[in-house]
Parts: sequence; C-alpha cells; structure tokens
Amino acid sequence: MSAPRSQLHDLPVQLDLDGPNNFRELGGYPLASGGCFKRNRLYRSDHLANLSDADQRVFADLGIKTVIDFRGETEREDNPDRIDDPAIGQFWLPLRAEGADVRKLRRGLENGTITAVDAQNYLIQANREFVRRFAPVYAQFFEILLEPAHYPIVFHCTAGKDRAGFAAALALLVAGASREAVFHDYLATNHCTAHYVNGIVEGVGDMPAVKASGEAVRAMMQVREEYLQTAFDTIDEDYSSLDAFFEGALKLDETKRARIRSLLCA
Repeated sequence: MSAPRSQLHDLPVQLDLDGPNNFRELGGYPLASGGCFKRNRLYRSDHLANLSDADQRVFADLGIKTVIDFRGETEREDNPDRIDDPAIGQFWLPLRAEGADVRKLRRGLENGTITAVDAQNYLIQANREFVRRFAPVYAQFFEILLEPAHYPIVFHCTAGKDRAGFAAALALLVAGASREAVFHDYLATNHCTAHYVNGIVEGVGDMPAVKASGEAVRAMMQVREEYLQTAFDTIDEDYSSLDAFFEGALKLDETKRARIRSLLCA
C-alpha cells in the first residue's frame, strides 16, 4: 500500500549542520502497519570530517551513540571523521565498489575523462555491486541495528547518497515502508544538497585545471531513480524476491526482522 503523498511531502527531516550537507533522519515515514518510522533512531549523512563544535553539541543533544562509516581506506584517510565524544561507538564497514571509488572518480572528473553518461553508468554499476558483492557488508549493518544499545545511530559514506542511500532503502523496507517512501527518501538527496551541488557546478568554470563539464559533475553528485531501481532489479534477478534477499544475503530471518521493526517502528 502506497503512502498518501501528503504524508511524504515534508519528509525527510534534514538537520542544518555546519559540516555535513546531507544529514537527515529516517524518522516519520509511514509504514504498512499503520505506524511510522520512529524519530531519533536512524540518521543518514555524508562524511563527518567537518563537524564543527556546534555540530558536536547537536550530536550530544541527539544522544548519538553509534556512527557507521561505509567509506574505503583512502576516503577515511583524506577526510577522517571528527567524533569528539569517546563514548560514541564507531564501526567501519568499508564498501569498496568501483562506482563509488571517490579518488578515481574525482581524478576522472578533473581530467575530463568522465562524461555525464559515464558518471551515470558508474553509479548504476555501483548499485548492482551493492547487491552482488557487498551484501555481507549490509548484513553487518543490520547486525548493528539489532542491538538496542547502539541507538541513536548515524550511518554515512562520503556523499551520503549511494552506499548510505542503499542502506537507508533497506532499513526502510525492513521496517515496512512502501517503495514510494523509499524512493522519496532516496531522491530527497537532490533537494537536500541542491545548494551545495549548484555551488560546485557553478565553480567548475572558474577552475582551469578541472576539465569536467558541469553536467558530468552534477550527474556524479546527484541520484536518479534508475540507480536504486538497478539494485532492486538485481535483487529480483539474483534472489527472485526481496524477502529471499533479506533471508539469503542479509541473514535476516523473520525473527530478526521483527526485532528490528520493534526498534524502529512506532
């Protein structure tokens, strides 16, 4: 059953932080059960390297207990998360999908060898890899979600849109959200980061060393429905159903899914 558009109109709730530009919570999405995704349970974000002192206080006010980082080694070296509170647990679950290789993609954009079409194809392939190569990483993600003491949780990658976007989609689906709500949240990245992305695209022309077109940069920094749909199509091809993917690839039997729903659903 699809959620009425009026219920999705004001979601997601984005937090205005100094550092991250794509920090938002999953709370509020309507569920098939008639309830909704609990507030202050799961937050998704881009990297946390630039958290300001004020942002650290926001984390304290939210009561954040856990940070999950999906980035690879070089991304973490380039932009290490700034988590000042030693009581916040940190989990590193690297997702090294070729289509999410930030250094490689940045070099390709800078030297002009990646076009807008190339960028789209990279991200389509990345979503296919999430299912075929990195299901064990997402299984680890759900093992963390099964522990009540870990909440509230922030999970992130570099831009907070692809690796974190698929994690958010899976969490919403396990909780009982509709596909419409899942795609609404996924595509909200383009709204939440519009000012930031527009600034980058507009600045490309002022950087002679960067050969990329504005269209290529925008394609790399945004999400499109077909990216996430590729992941779902791959699940259907390889597992025949979402339930089979949950059970076979993510090791989430009905008991575990019921436990996660009890933690995430109001």
